[in-house]
Amino acid sequence: MRRRAGDGSEAAQEAVQALADGSGKAWAPEQERQIRAMVEQIRKLRDLNRPGGGWWRRRREWRARERLVDMMMASGPELLNEAELRHWKNQAMVELLLKFMDTAMKQDDTMETLARIEALNAVTYEDYQQAKKALAEKKAAAS
Repeated sequence: MRRRAGDGSEAAQEAVQALADGSGKAWAPEQERQIRAMVEQIRKLRDLNRPGGGWWRRRREWRARERLVDMMMASGPELLNEAELRHWKNQAMVELLLKFMDTAMKQDDTMETLARIEALNAVTYEDYQQAKKALAEKKAAAS
């Protein structure tokens, strides 16, 4: 596929790279390693925590949960918050890109996607928690 100048592909690549780089806060290499390990452990746990699979998957889920708790206790709340935020951002980015996966993107779609990626990059942990709380309240009011 040949890219044309001005089609937004460079901007999209920069936005995706910015998301991959995290929150923009400079973490020490050891902290960055802990954050990435927690993000991966959260992903594994969510993958194992689905219906079916029998006792073996439940056992693996239990062990993964224990490892995540150990990581959480060792790292502290600030690194845990960053790991949770990065996991959520990764999931949101995948959902956003899957929306346009099966069709050719038009210029308007590219601009909309870039705007959503920029908004996603700007989200802080506090914003994420507020939105999560508002969604839970809305869900509780509906039932």
